[in-house]
Amino acid sequence: MPRPLDGIRVAITEHRYPEQLTQLLERLGAQVFSCPLLKETPIEDSSGARRFISLCENTAIDYIVFYTGVGVDILFKAVTKPEIIAQSKIVARGAKAVNALKRAGMRVDIVADSATTKGIIQTLSREDLKDKTVLVQLYGQEHSDLSAALQKRGATVIGVSIYSYTQASDTATIQELVKKILDRKIDAITFTSATQVPFLFRLADTLVDPAAFRKRLKKDVIVASVGDVTSQALRDAGVEPHVIPAEPKMGPMVKALADHFQRRAR
Repeated sequence: MPRPLDGIRVAITEHRYPEQLTQLLERLGAQVFSCPLLKETPIEDSSGARRFISLCENTAIDYIVFYTGVGVDILFKAVTKPEIIAQSKIVARGAKAVNALKRAGMRVDIVADSATTKGIIQTLSREDLKDKTVLVQLYGQEHSDLSAALQKRGATVIGVSIYSYTQASDTATIQELVKKILDRKIDAITFTSATQVPFLFRLADTLVDPAAFRKRLKKDVIVASVGDVTSQALRDAGVEPHVIPAEPKMGPMVKALADHFQRRAR
């Protein structure tokens, strides 16, 4: 009996669970080219996590904003002091941060209206932030829009990066991915994190004609994206994702991708 992804060549950029994603795709018949792009690396042997906890211990922190589940996991792996965190109101950007906080035994006071910086701003606009201090868990990049919006409401904003992203695959493998896309040897590609998008596009732009690369992703390659933030990153790069699962997880993404190719085959 034919499977929905029989003969479909799928590139994956996932680093944390590439084996699981590969298995899900291969069960449906896909030929998988795995090219993890970025991996999470704790800041200087957990110094970021220690600074984060030190601020909570020595500063009156009114709100703590957790952007990512990975950040929560790294923080509590490095420094296990839930009672210090619990003294503040805990804000989670999205489901991954919520789930990680629950795994750590922490309560979640506020969940952003949407899993974006804009969603955090909108949610915290309903709070009285005058003379309040907000600690934000970052991941190697500043969120100046968030800081500016909260400062306008009277808050003091402190951002601390617990981890950053570093290249996960060797450069030759990433170059091979770019070449396969340009040579029409990839039928679909999956993005599971927003940070993967600009990284791949920046590297591709140094190797091949940027317009030709984007044209392939617009017309010849089915682009699957997990989550609003990842999808927006693709749009910012000039590519509208073709497949966005209703539930931002790998399993639903694979099913949505299979459904897409089944509809095309009819």
